[in-house]
Amino acid sequence: MPYNWIFAATDFLNNDSGGIKSVLKLIGLIILCALIIAASYFTTKFIGKKQIGGRNSNFKSIDVFRVTPNKFLQIVEIGERYFCIAVTKEQISVICELNKDDIKHFPPEEKPKSFKECFSEVVKKKNKEENTESSDFGKEKE
Repeated sequence: MPYNWIFAATDFLNNDSGGIKSVLKLIGLIILCALIIAASYFTTKFIGKKQIGGRNSNFKSIDVFRVTPNKFLQIVEIGERYFCIAVTKEQISVICELNKDDIKHFPPEEKPKSFKECFSEVVKKKNKEENTESSDFGKEKE
């Protein structure tokens, strides 16, 4: 048994059938790993959509103000109506209903970015930082 473990590379080079089996096992493990990663990606994406409530939700948080570490005032839009609510660890209370005119700033309507867009922004930022560092490298500090 130890012979097989120690000299597995030699057996592979000699075209022993054990070496071919090892390569096939490795390829199978790589395919299995890729399937697991793909399944986890799609599961995460599916669960994320369910937790957010999708884009067709009637509930939207407009603004949040922290009063204390565990107490918040929040302006929420429910359908076409706006409410100011107090949120604590134990309960949620409606303080008042607001008119749309009472609210000064609305969050911008953001279209969710795709992974490709986010990744390209990170790469551009990284490239910009590397270019800045390399251009500053030759300069003397005054």
